[in-house]
Amino acid sequence: MVWQKQALVALREAMIWLETSEDAAPILQQAYHQNRWFEEFQVKKALQQWTLSLSDEAIDAWLRGYQWPETPHNTHLGIIMAGNIPLVGLHDILVGILAGYRVSAKLSSDDAVLPKQLLLKAATMDSVWSERLVFVEQLKAMDVAIATGSNNSARYFSAYFKHIPHLIRNHRNSLAVLTGQETTEDFIALGKDVFDYYGLGCRNVTHLLLPQNYDFMPLFQCWDIHYADIQHHNKYINNYQYHRAMLLMNLDPHIDTGYVIAKEKSELYAPVGMLNYSFYSEMSDIPQRIEPWKDQLQCVVSTIDGIGALPLGQSQCTMLSDYADGVDTAQWLLDQATHA
Repeated sequence: MVWQKQALVALREAMIWLETSEDAAPILQQAYHQNRWFEEFQVKKALQQWTLSLSDEAIDAWLRGYQWPETPHNTHLGIIMAGNIPLVGLHDILVGILAGYRVSAKLSSDDAVLPKQLLLKAATMDSVWSERLVFVEQLKAMDVAIATGSNNSARYFSAYFKHIPHLIRNHRNSLAVLTGQETTEDFIALGKDVFDYYGLGCRNVTHLLLPQNYDFMPLFQCWDIHYADIQHHNKYINNYQYHRAMLLMNLDPHIDTGYVIAKEKSELYAPVGMLNYSFYSEMSDIPQRIEPWKDQLQCVVSTIDGIGALPLGQSQCTMLSDYADGVDTAQWLLDQATHA
């Protein structure tokens, strides 16, 4: 796995360059002009987390978990990438390359600048990133496929790729389970889970599962101080105002903070600018309440032990071993290569 580590070290150096170099500033500006959600500080937040996940210690620990190929092979992997938050589709590319595949990737129109420029830079330090990867407009003659999209496009992808091994990812969201005993620090951490990347990621919390008679006041007073500035983002506030207007027109009860709307609703998904919430009666009820959402759920955050939750504030702090939809993409690709 020597060449795999070298490839990841090159990728880390490219991340650092993209975040810190003045030469990379035009790339960040181009990404923002293409997608106004991709403000520079949000892109740098993603780059910083990627850099953490690519520390020497993290790389070594992750690589040790698999039997990587000694040399690349000719099995062809096609990837249709997501673009809802910066570099969200990169993990599939790097796993495909390290598993030895020839990779053809179709970029999302929402994130067409950052992955390409990042990997061009990585290729100057390790040629595997140019020799084994091409970006394409249309995927052809694939042996294996990974595709990410909406629930509607996922059905199309499943039919289109039915003749080859495939992983299809559709829309997911995340959940916070609160006890009513959270501290101010917990509320600040939860705000990251809700508001990072403007709530556009599948790991963003869109539903709060709360104890009966929950008092929202301490939570929203904390967020008023730390997160109300989100209302100054034009695209975010347009979403918030649209949903607020619809609720007011329909006389639909809700809580309005001026920058996020909370509504009692049993659905896991809530659109940008909104949070759904529902209640549980006893702690013992929580697993049963979560169960109906299992196929829609990306992750859970909570201070409660024993429910498979991440700590508050950690939903977007992904490492190499954090796989979308709970499917170990690395092992899956390694298995497919042995059967190709």
